[in-house]
Amino acid sequence: MAATSSPLPAAQSSVATPLEAKASMAFALTEDRWRWLQPNGFPCPHPTTSAKHSIPSANSGEILSLHCSCTPAEMGGAASRFAAPMKQRRVERDLDNKVVEALRERARTRKKTFKSVNSITMRLPRFKDGLRDIRDVFDHYDGDSNGSIDNEELRRCLRQLQVQMSEKEVDDVHHYCDIDNREGIQFQEFVVLLCLMYLLFGPNVTRQVSEFESAKLNYVFDELIDAFLFFNKEGDGKMRRKDVTQRMNEASHQERTPSHITTQLFKEMDLDRNGKVNLKEFLFAMIRWAGLETDEDDSNDTSP
Repeated sequence: MAATSSPLPAAQSSVATPLEAKASMAFALTEDRWRWLQPNGFPCPHPTTSAKHSIPSANSGEILSLHCSCTPAEMGGAASRFAAPMKQRRVERDLDNKVVEALRERARTRKKTFKSVNSITMRLPRFKDGLRDIRDVFDHYDGDSNGSIDNEELRRCLRQLQVQMSEKEVDDVHHYCDIDNREGIQFQEFVVLLCLMYLLFGPNVTRQVSEFESAKLNYVFDELIDAFLFFNKEGDGKMRRKDVTQRMNEASHQERTPSHITTQLFKEMDLDRNGKVNLKEFLFAMIRWAGLETDEDDSNDTSP
């Protein structure tokens, strides 16, 4: 998710008091637009031009303090609407930062695996074969066989994988890997989750998944992560469309890839449409391109 700008700190003021039931507001600049924020960061429910606002004049760069005449009840309504999305963005940012840190460490300690986009494309059948066995693991933890792993099932899964997490961290991971927001982790999302756990916690995760297939899973997860690093030239954990365009046109003996092709490829990866693709989004796209989506659909097809 795109990180939002931090509110400007409000200057001290003696105008508003609890007795007056007024709410002190901070003035924040976000995407070249002024907005009104409560002290806890929630936007005021009224338009910026509302008569409830008293807008002070200011010189460029001055830190401002201003007040809104909204009652606490009105503010509470706004807070309830914005609390959940803001919490979700914080969770996304925190986990993204942990993933980026692990990616940077990996880039420092490993040799580069891929030298061209074609070398990645040619590995897709091997990715599909290596990830196929995870289906049985997914079915094992999907206790009610509804095709989705809920929060409690995920807790049991991570315990058995010997991943040490607090209950809050499990909740955060569950939300983070619920990529399609269908209130549960489907098979493809489960593959993404395992790959992220492998990156963050090491190969013991795959040994717990399957002692006999751990080497194959390690190989596939390593190459999927390395493929992301191949595109992420800036090393900040965020792939941009220009990265895809540059990498797809590096081979001098090939014709330049049409811009509409690179645009479409990037669009398929950029799930939240923020112009940047993180590892989670990249893995989800690669798993679909490898053909696991088709296998899942076929497995649910009861037609003769």
